[in-house]
Amino acid sequence: MHCRFFLFTLLLLPGITAYGQADTTQPGSYAFNLVNCIQYGLDHQNDVVNARLDVQFSQEQIKEATGKFLPHANVNAGLIDNIKLQTSLIPDLTGADPNKRTPVQFGTKWNSSVTGQVDQAIFNSDYFLGLKASHVYGDLSKKAYKRTEIDTKVAITKAYYAVLANEENIRLAKANMAQLSKTLSDTKARYEVGVAERVDVDRIQVSYNNVVTDIETQIRVLVYTMQLLKFQMGMPQEAKLTLTETVQDLNVDAYVADTIDYQVQDRIEYSIQRTQIALNELSLKSKKMGYLPTLNAYVNYGFNYFSQKFGDLYKTGYGASALGLTLSWPIFTGTERLHQIREGKITLKKSQNDLDYLGQQIKVEVANSNTQYLNNKSRFVTQKTNMGLTQGIYDRIVLKFEQGVATSLDVTSAESELKQAQVDYVQALLNTLISKTDLDKAMGKIK
Repeated sequence: MHCRFFLFTLLLLPGITAYGQADTTQPGSYAFNLVNCIQYGLDHQNDVVNARLDVQFSQEQIKEATGKFLPHANVNAGLIDNIKLQTSLIPDLTGADPNKRTPVQFGTKWNSSVTGQVDQAIFNSDYFLGLKASHVYGDLSKKAYKRTEIDTKVAITKAYYAVLANEENIRLAKANMAQLSKTLSDTKARYEVGVAERVDVDRIQVSYNNVVTDIETQIRVLVYTMQLLKFQMGMPQEAKLTLTETVQDLNVDAYVADTIDYQVQDRIEYSIQRTQIALNELSLKSKKMGYLPTLNAYVNYGFNYFSQKFGDLYKTGYGASALGLTLSWPIFTGTERLHQIREGKITLKKSQNDLDYLGQQIKVEVANSNTQYLNNKSRFVTQKTNMGLTQGIYDRIVLKFEQGVATSLDVTSAESELKQAQVDYVQALLNTLISKTDLDKAMGKIK
């Protein structure tokens, strides 16, 4: 019963997300508490590592946008072999017939030129807006990194609690096994002297066998939950991880829920959506400023070379230089840009609507998470009390059985009730821990 229950629980755990593992560390031995596990995950977990790289990538994009305002220099060179010079007809000014044309070839067989030019953008609205957009995009990548950190913390925390819950379940089952082992031994001794019956021995033996099998199965489930925790942390499966805390260290009884002072702005998703609105505003502004001209300056200097023979081509060069401005002004581009502006306005309005909707969604999420937490906390308090009561009932029945005033059927029935109470207690404990984590995330308290 214990194993099936916890396997089912693990499959239904909310928020247990399978993040990719970054093989960035060598296997070793670790003794971690929850804070250590989270810190290790923030250093090694694949999605967090990639999110940090995204931040670095955005910083390079900002530098790239800034670089567009710096001068751009280039050198162009050319070599031409006029295998056959072009022929032109010109009037024969020396003859008597003005309509007569004389064929003449202009140019030289070999031509070459080398020119260096520096271009400088003076005004370009796309450049200015692109630079601003790159800064906003950089801010967006940082917020996306923070969201990845939060999701990783939540996933590690839930996996960590699942391991502690399974360890607690095994501890309780072993305590049951020790009690049954003593009862079984005493019953066998009584049977050998003729005080107890064979059916008493067999009934208690069946219960003992079931507990042993349950513990073996729970240990295998514990191995899986530990593997899941290491996976969420980005830790190699070959590493040995030992948790230094137990459920008793968590002090679940002292947990309280405070949903009064939270604000929707505390959620990183809300901040990300506001940044997305800023990007949409810049996109719309870019479309509107597309009607403005662009102005660039340039200066160049070069040499031209001419010769009838290739060997003499670069003996004499003729310098040439120019300084100028270029202006480009899109006076009319059809109605394309007009519709692009309207599309941008619609996109901006949608993103603003999404922000309002997100605020309402967060409030509902907090209300639901708070309800789930309060319900689970109430069940935990009840199940913890029930477990204590069933433990007392079991102890008294075993005592009566040893005194001969209770039957073996009473013992096995009490043991079954105790085992179920322990299952309910651990389940309520895990649900409380998980729902408290969900509530903290919903309120934006996990930073």
